[in-house]
Amino acid sequence: MPKLSFIDWIWRARGVVELDPPRTPQSAFARLDPLLDAASHEIDGDTLTYVKDNPAAQDKLATFSRGTLQVVEEGGTAKLRYDLFSPALLLCALAPLLFLAIAQATIVISELESAAETEASDAEDEEDEEEPRPHNIVDQMLGAPPPESLEQKKQRMEEQEEEQEGTHSPTPAFVFAGLFFALFLVGRVLEPWLVRRTFRQVLNTQAESSEPEPGRPAEV
Repeated sequence: MPKLSFIDWIWRARGVVELDPPRTPQSAFARLDPLLDAASHEIDGDTLTYVKDNPAAQDKLATFSRGTLQVVEEGGTAKLRYDLFSPALLLCALAPLLFLAIAQATIVISELESAAETEASDAEDEEDEEEPRPHNIVDQMLGAPPPESLEQKKQRMEEQEEEQEGTHSPTPAFVFAGLFFALFLVGRVLEPWLVRRTFRQVLNTQAESSEPEPGRPAEV
């Protein structure tokens, strides 16, 4: 499997939260249990791995639907190490590339159509150098429209070109690319900060129940 350490920061959030008061892995995971609601998770010693298949929008871990949590002790201090994966951030990072490709394809198509229309226009200009024949009495009796003058033909062709330019405009694709890129930048900064704050609030808040701290006997 190739290493993606240079780009995996796009969809991953890693960090360490110091546990105060210190907690055992079992105690820390018990406090985190409400965050893992509707998630399939597995505990292996000091490591918890979870997957949220369809998280709700109000879920605090909705952005990071997969991850690994590990409680370790370093220098006499208990810490939570987390490594989280976000499909949403990955999608927001790839979407601008898709819309930029659509915009480029639109530009190429417009240029090809413009070149074809220019050739057709040149051919028509050569044919229409002479003024159109007058509207004869037979055509008038049959209700046929009078032939267009040179000015009318030029005006009609200009209107058609304006309509086609609006139809094949790359502007909407550029707008969507910019929106998704801005959304990715905001989410890449905000979401890791929010999940770190959530872990600190859940793990470093004294429990309302009489949960004994490690190394301290429970009150009788």
